[in-house]
Amino acid sequence: MQAIPFRDASSLGHAIRRLRKERGWSQADLARLAGTDARQISRIETAAHEPKLSLLLAVIAALDLDLALLPRQGGSPGTARPRPEDIF
Repeated sequence: MQAIPFRDASSLGHAIRRLRKERGWSQADLARLAGTDARQISRIETAAHEPKLSLLLAVIAALDLDLALLPRQGGSPGTARPRPEDIF
């Protein structure tokens, strides 16, 4: 599987939704596997909620994925320090 870059909560939510649907899972299925409830999954997928890191890692693990830190494409070391919204 190819790495899926995301830089904001909305693109992360869309990626999680797409991956969940590829597996044929409902939000309740993913929630059960991640140890949370379907409302939390809905909030993550719609970017209505920015989850705690522990919940995000549980959702990622439930999808049988790893969260990786990769060098940003096209960035240079001399650029200004990114804002959190530029990263997530």
